[in-house]
Amino acid sequence: MVKRCVLGCYPHKTLFPFPKLPWLRARWLEFLHFEEGGISEGSRLCAKHFAPECFTNLQQYEMGFADFLSLIDMAVPTIYTVGPVPSVKPITREVGCQCNAPILKSVAVQAVRTQKKPKRRSKGHAWRIPLRGLHTAQKNQQMTPTCLI
Repeated sequence: MVKRCVLGCYPHKTLFPFPKLPWLRARWLEFLHFEEGGISEGSRLCAKHFAPECFTNLQQYEMGFADFLSLIDMAVPTIYTVGPVPSVKPITREVGCQCNAPILKSVAVQAVRTQKKPKRRSKGHAWRIPLRGLHTAQKNQQMTPTCLI
């Protein structure tokens, strides 16, 4: 017997059998709008019809640590999707390099070349000012340089 979702969903890795508890089984059938005679012993419901909080190991399953999903004891399906997933796949193509080769451009800058003047070093002269007042200074008196060391 081929096992697939009773709603005709695309083949899913995790399929759940109908529960044995009468009240929980009735809730599943109510969700599906089925009668008790409309299902068989091999009828299954896929994981697409359950909310994420209905699983005990969803995170482990998504991370690849678990092979199959596990339902909590009182899980009731709440997501109603009917029909198979469309078989049309998006068109893709493999590309070796996803970027264009760099384009080399040369850039020229026009600069004026001037010769640098040599740096002049200070000779370190300090001028000695006469101690007399400016009013009393004689006209022929000159300032004399003094070297600082």
